[in-house]
Amino acid sequence: MPTVPWPHPGQVRLHLLQMAMRDDYLYPVLLLVAVNLMATKGYGQDRIRLDDYRWRNRLIVAFAPSSDDPGYKALSQTLAIRQEEVIDRDILVFHILETGEVRRGNANLPAGSGDYLKQRYSIEPGKFTALLIGKDGGEKLRREDRVELDEVFSLIDSMPMRQREMREKASNR
Repeated sequence: MPTVPWPHPGQVRLHLLQMAMRDDYLYPVLLLVAVNLMATKGYGQDRIRLDDYRWRNRLIVAFAPSSDDPGYKALSQTLAIRQEEVIDRDILVFHILETGEVRRGNANLPAGSGDYLKQRYSIEPGKFTALLIGKDGGEKLRREDRVELDEVFSLIDSMPMRQREMREKASNR
C-alpha cells in the first residue's frame, strides 16, 4: 500500500484560508485557527530553556528538596560571598526546589518550570544536586554533596574559552 505524505503545515493553512473565504466555512475555520493558536502559543513556555544561555553564560543549577537542605544552604551562602568571582566568570545560578520554588538568581520563574530540567538531568528526588553547565551547553560537573566553589572556579579557569576570556580582559586593561 503506498504511503500518502502529510501535507506541509503551510499548505494546510493555505487551504484553511481558502475555505475561510467562502462564507459557509468562515466561522468553523476561524474557530479552528483560534484553538490552534491558543494551543501552540503556550507550548513549552513553562520550561526553562538553558539553550537560551548557550555561548553567553555558564550555569550553576542547584536542585534541592528545600532551602533548608545543608548542601543548598552552603552553596547559596558561598555564592553570595563570592559574587564578584561568579560575575567575572559569566555564571548565572538557577535554584530549583522541590517545594515548587524556581528562580534564576533572585528572579522567580514559573512554578513547575524546573520539572523539565529534573527529568533532563536525571535528578533524584529528595537529594541535593548541583550542576555546572558550560557555555557550550554541556554538563561539566555534578555534585550531590557539598560544592566547593574553588573546584568549580578552577575547572572553569582551565577551560580554553575561559583562558581566552582572561587573556582578552588582561589585554583590555
